[in-house]
Amino acid sequence: GLPRQPEAIAGLVLLQEQAGSGALTPIELVVDAGAPGAALSPSVHGAVERLGDATFHDPEAYVTVLGTKPPYVDATRRYARLVVIARHAYGAEATRALVDRLRDRLVPGARFPAGVRVEVGGAPAQGVDYLARAYGAFPWLVLGALLLTYLVLLRGFRSLLLPLQAVLLNVLTVAAVYGLLVVVFQWGVGDAQIEAWIPIFLFALLFGLSMDYEVFLVSRMREAWDARHDNGRAVAHGLARTGRIVTAAAAIMVAAFMGFAAGRVEGLRQFGVGLSLAVLLDATIVRIVVLPAAMAVLGRWNWWLPPRVARLARVRGSSAS
Repeated sequence: GLPRQPEAIAGLVLLQEQAGSGALTPIELVVDAGAPGAALSPSVHGAVERLGDATFHDPEAYVTVLGTKPPYVDATRRYARLVVIARHAYGAEATRALVDRLRDRLVPGARFPAGVRVEVGGAPAQGVDYLARAYGAFPWLVLGALLLTYLVLLRGFRSLLLPLQAVLLNVLTVAAVYGLLVVVFQWGVGDAQIEAWIPIFLFALLFGLSMDYEVFLVSRMREAWDARHDNGRAVAHGLARTGRIVTAAAAIMVAAFMGFAAGRVEGLRQFGVGLSLAVLLDATIVRIVVLPAAMAVLGRWNWWLPPRVARLARVRGSSAS
């Protein structure tokens, strides 16, 4: 996505083409021997050489660099440094696997003396740690958002089933967009990997957008149900009152989000395509077809709220029928 004219960019491209993508973001290993001068002791330096030899023979390691002088040993000779250049870009699955092998097998296999710390860093290791931290918390974040949304909508819609339906339809929209992104970018355009931040950001934004449509549409249906207690009329009334507005709003958002898709930055392109597809799906198939069909099938059960639950939720004027 950067302009090709500056010499710095030309050099970057040349390095990537001649030495591989891994040369731009090498894996950096730092050995803390614990005391000045200890990095060059026979026991520590021997372990460093064993580690370098092991990484050199790893199929994913393209180049391994180490030494006994700066920049591979600091002035105090307490710290030693190894640089491992992978064959693939820092976010590739093969590079992440190399980071895991270094941490789990190669560093322990080098038999460093007790008290010596070896840290695996650089952009590839940072990427592995980011994925582990972000996606370790992501399922709990999703679960919390779904639960909180259900409780809030239970009070707003005065129903047990409508909030559950809303949550499931929103999850359906997000899951469908995840699948479409894989089809478009990993199986279609350029065989690209979906960037790690995309699923998290898409969930956060799409869940909010989908919930906007849901509340806007079902609120009108709730008003019609309260007036006549006729499920068919309530569904038709909600669609008639909100259909044009939802369609117009979706068209505006799709046009705006496609501006990201027309750019050259891969992550923003994926973000724009994901948002555009999600809004298009949600405003057409999900809200105009799936939601009314499900409500027509459930009938009066859409508005079911037992009196005990109504009292717990402090809902007034609810219908238990």
